Amino acid sequence: MSNFVQSKVAKSIYFVFGLAVIAGVMFLLMNNSRISASGSSSKLLFEEEYHDFGKVPQGPQLEYSFKFSNKGKSPLIIERVQTSCGCTGATTGGKNEYSKGESGEIKISFNTQGRQGRQDKQIIVFSNDPDSPQKTLKITCDIDPNMQ
Repeated sequence: MSNFVQSKVAKSIYFVFGLAVIAGVMFLLMNNSRISASGSSSKLLFEEEYHDFGKVPQGPQLEYSFKFSNKGKSPLIIERVQTSCGCTGATTGGKNEYSKGESGEIKISFNTQGRQGRQDKQIIVFSNDPDSPQKTLKITCDIDPNMQ
């Protein structure tokens, strides 16, 4: 038996077994840290992610607010808001950090001047929500230049 323990085969078996144990322990530690990190992170949740203005006349500035809240356990940070077109504006009103349970809004404005027909615009909200770091909000309308 002592010859086997000192043999190259036995040393290789012990080495592989040791690596397997270490890999298993590392896997468990990494999974547990990932679960606890996602459970204690920020969570951006919008009441709605789409708004239809319906049929509108050409010319006026349309405005709408997408309401959201932080459903996570750590502060939510709105890093930036980007629109798909220069005719669309979006703002957080200057506030970018929201604590647990706190609500806010992304204010959207859309200039209908010089446009007609169906309009579909997107607003991308970038945040520190690890599950969904980018949320896409959508607005749409049908601009009728003959409508008063």
